[in-house]
Amino acid sequence: MFRKFKRSRSVGKQPLTDQLADAVLEQIRKGFDPERVDELIAKAVPEFIDEMAPMLAGRIKKDKRTLRANRRAERGFDRRLAKQWGKALDLYQITLFMCIELGEGAARRDGEHLTPTEQNILEALTGLHVTACRVAGEVLTLLSHGHPRGALARCRTLHETAVIAGLIAESATDAVHCDLAERFLDHEIVGRRRDALQFQKDHIVLGEEPLEQEFLDEIERRYDEVITKYGADFKREYGWAKKFSPNDNFRELEEKASLSHVRPYYQWASSEVHCGARGLSHNFIEYRGITVRDVGKTNIGLIDPASMALSSLLQTTFALAAVKISDGVDMDAILHMRAIQEIMSACIDVLFEAQEGIDRAERKILKGMQKNR
Repeated sequence: MFRKFKRSRSVGKQPLTDQLADAVLEQIRKGFDPERVDELIAKAVPEFIDEMAPMLAGRIKKDKRTLRANRRAERGFDRRLAKQWGKALDLYQITLFMCIELGEGAARRDGEHLTPTEQNILEALTGLHVTACRVAGEVLTLLSHGHPRGALARCRTLHETAVIAGLIAESATDAVHCDLAERFLDHEIVGRRRDALQFQKDHIVLGEEPLEQEFLDEIERRYDEVITKYGADFKREYGWAKKFSPNDNFRELEEKASLSHVRPYYQWASSEVHCGARGLSHNFIEYRGITVRDVGKTNIGLIDPASMALSSLLQTTFALAAVKISDGVDMDAILHMRAIQEIMSACIDVLFEAQEGIDRAERKILKGMQKNR
């Protein structure tokens, strides 16, 4: 926390707090008119705040000593966390690097030998895999600095990515739904149009220049094309999946991807994304026999976000590496996927070992505290 500062007097004039006190005393001597005193206070307090707030802000910004102390504390925490969880996080990072490398190889398939439908499938799966790798990296950074709840929030995106990637890969061999990737890619203009219209509505309040009409016209042209091509339902959030999944909602997409069993974790992660009362309950943790509000970093709770992230990352990677398109399945890629699964399994084992080590240390500390009472 930042240190409290003594307020210095303004040069050449009486501080507002003293002015306020003098005015109150004067009114008391005159017979104490409560309404007049309230009026003076109501007028003086905002002036006092306006004068003192910039002074306080300026002194806090200049307080490098407190900033350095806080940073030393943060670095110390990160070092202790690395000592406890470093082996597991190293295995997580190895898994991530292998998935990136495998995805790069799969994305370099010879597009000249692919049909337009297969090119769409490869483009969609490559894009989804890029997202999965980037988000998995974000999860690693958050875990490495003691923010498992932030990591869990990013796991929500990873799960959605894995579901969609799995469906597109599965549709590659379905004569009826092999256009699912094309629909998914074409749906981009629906979101772009929504965002553009919202910006155009609010640009004045935002203090921004409006979008050029030529740009908006081009968006409308492309939007009209896809609605004409796929129908009015295409404008819905999951309109691209309407043909494949008539209910076109994410819950049904999870079921079709055989990932509905992950929904409890997905809902848990969602409570860290949306600001609801359910998420507030996650702010409380038990620490050495008492319940505290966790406002900062913690060295517990890394197992669930790490394992959820790795699972979704592997599912997305496998969808790209093993998709059945005209050039066949890359057996070398399948071999590497099996190796990645082994490393992931080892990572999860070490995660549990790390948590067990922390639990043992805490039990020892609690036992010592009880003994000394």
